[in-house]
Amino acid sequence: MFIRRCYQSVTNTQLLRSLSSSFGLIVDIDGVLIRGARIIPGTVEGFKKLSDGRGNLKHPVVFLTNGSYRSEQAKAEELSEKLKVNIREDQIVLVNTPLRTFTDWHDRNVFFAGQGSSLCTTAQDLGFKNPVVLSDVIRDIPMFNVISHRNRLALKSGVLPDILPDYLPIHGIVIANTPVDWEAHVQFLLDLLLTRGELRASNKESQLPLIACNPDLVWASEYHLPRLACGAFVHMLAALYEEMSGRKLQVTWCGKPTEVTYTYALNILRQQAASLGQELDEVYGIGDNVDVDVMGANNHNLNSVLVCSGLYKNDNLDFTRNLTVQSKRASVTEPITAHYAASTIGRFIDHILE
Repeated sequence: MFIRRCYQSVTNTQLLRSLSSSFGLIVDIDGVLIRGARIIPGTVEGFKKLSDGRGNLKHPVVFLTNGSYRSEQAKAEELSEKLKVNIREDQIVLVNTPLRTFTDWHDRNVFFAGQGSSLCTTAQDLGFKNPVVLSDVIRDIPMFNVISHRNRLALKSGVLPDILPDYLPIHGIVIANTPVDWEAHVQFLLDLLLTRGELRASNKESQLPLIACNPDLVWASEYHLPRLACGAFVHMLAALYEEMSGRKLQVTWCGKPTEVTYTYALNILRQQAASLGQELDEVYGIGDNVDVDVMGANNHNLNSVLVCSGLYKNDNLDFTRNLTVQSKRASVTEPITAHYAASTIGRFIDHILE
């Protein structure tokens, strides 16, 4: 039960005093702390108020992001420098961090779709022993990618070789982040899905297992309009797969607002509270995305906090409670209510420390 339900007879001063010693934060990064390379105003000042004067946070905080382009350690070092407080690697939960718990996948041949030169290394760090990435396929089976007319003319043969690479068949797919070469990734993913990972004849008995990290359709960069994210890529893949196979694409999602991600983040938050000698009475989930951050917090019985510094914008809002807004997705018709809304995370920190 939340404090506001258990102690309805106490004064506001007593309530805020108890909150200041027993709350935890699950905080989004992009659009909440930073936007592109820019630190959002008030953020550094807010985290200074949460620290002990030596740069150590006095309250449990998990930084939960649907991004994954850097390691937890690299992201912790980046945020430590920008926020001027000490942030540890174990306080960072990237979109793919919970994949460490998918141990039944770790011994399989798994194709990782996404971008980044360290994608294969990242997969291995997560526990996957046999990851395969697009550059492996382009090297070993170049004839699969003939969307480019130039590539098609350069290939001596468009026939699949008799001897296939030893990483075939593929046993599962992980879409780790937003790919750059959408046409090549979509083509190879459809090949895997329609042949159940064997790249031979079509196999429509059952679908190859697929995990997608990050259901976000869009995200907030320094550009003034929302940018496409990994969820948009998966929606495109799903539409093509359904048209070609006659079946809905079955996806196991990882990242906000999924249960696996919030369960993982809450476990980390409780461990931090225990190490600080605290018991969590309140947890606030703070983000700028109504469909991901607010919905995720609401679905897991957290206090949802919507900030206006990223995807959601409201120049006239300073601080309020129970703000109801519409989803950005046409498929979600019911309005979504955030328990709190603030102009920035710094403003919300001021509120809980008043």
